[in-house]
Amino acid sequence: AIGDPLQYPEVLYGPFINQRFFESWLKHYDWGAEDGAALLYGRGRITPENQPAGFLGDPEAAYYGWPTVWEGVEPGMKLFQTEIFGPTVNLVKVEGIAEAIDVANAVAYGLSSAIYTNHREWAHTFKENIQAGMTSINNATTGAEAHMPFGGIKGSGNSTRESGIWVIEGYTYWHAVNDDVSGRLQLAQMETEYVAPKAAVEVAALFKE
Repeated sequence: AIGDPLQYPEVLYGPFINQRFFESWLKHYDWGAEDGAALLYGRGRITPENQPAGFLGDPEAAYYGWPTVWEGVEPGMKLFQTEIFGPTVNLVKVEGIAEAIDVANAVAYGLSSAIYTNHREWAHTFKENIQAGMTSINNATTGAEAHMPFGGIKGSGNSTRESGIWVIEGYTYWHAVNDDVSGRLQLAQMETEYVAPKAAVEVAALFKE
């Protein structure tokens, strides 16, 4: 439900934090119209005369926005390339996993990514090629982050990681592996010729004054 979460516990989507953030989000309606994207759902600001069915609360008490869905969005559009902090989803059609990855990587940001699929090969291809600091497979990219160093790449974040190496060490242990793939027995300790000392040394004599 959309509305006032302080009055209605069942509300999942509340208002914008302030007017500035709301007006920043509202601009994307102009971008979509200018780019030629198709507006499937959404009507800007929620008002008494312009509110979705089931809205809970007073729409004039805060800045509420319609959940918005755009279709026909392409990488060259401002709607695609600009961060939109609000209830907006852009739908981009692709022909397959390779194009989907290319399209996702075409944006200047790289904080978080996600793929939903039962095709494990696609999931592997996605995680190996997506340009993002965090990747989720068959789960959302929002909410509590995994206990691993998280953060973005490219235009996202400041190239550092939160939740650092200490967290990883709390859940893992070191395992040293020496993996030889040469196919031959290594005799490094045995192939060195023995070199005899030039003269016998009495160890006890080394400690005498």
